[in-house]
Amino acid sequence: MNVCVYCSSSDRVPEKYFEVARALGRLLGERKNNLVFGGGNTGPMHALAIAVKESGGRVLSVIPKLFDERGLTYDHSDELVVTKDLQERRMTMIKHSDVFLALPGGYGTLEEITENLVLRQLHLHQRPLALVDVDGFWKPFTAFLDQLTEGGFVKPEHRALVHVAESPESALAFVDRYAPVDVPDKWGD
Repeated sequence: MNVCVYCSSSDRVPEKYFEVARALGRLLGERKNNLVFGGGNTGPMHALAIAVKESGGRVLSVIPKLFDERGLTYDHSDELVVTKDLQERRMTMIKHSDVFLALPGGYGTLEEITENLVLRQLHLHQRPLALVDVDGFWKPFTAFLDQLTEGGFVKPEHRALVHVAESPESALAFVDRYAPVDVPDKWGD
């Protein structure tokens, strides 16, 4: 299974975010899953890739040329794709992935999650997305999604496209048992 993981590339985040990235990486490697990720050599993103490799998994790094030229590319990938820009990076990651998990992250992670949700809302893919909620990190985001739904901006069926998992183990259990749900598209009734 090709598992795309969205997460932070910041070295400034608390250690607990590195720990959960390493825990998820070990699980992916032990399960012989393939990691598809943003290809960076900093932050929890880097810790994740190292743990996957050390545990026997394979790593596909997808990084934009801008970051690669700055020396920000993870050096031990089994496969490296350098894209022309961030948009191509996101689409390449989606194309190569069976499931999507999001660890805590910043603007880039939010962009990846929301683009993924829009594609699902428009029926452009039906693969699962789970947010790994470390110490309530995703609660404000999911509260905002609830506000969007209550205000009529997002259909209740589309709000349900986001699964929140309490741990890497429960996120993987969710994607293992996932069956695509038939939801109306954005404009359907």
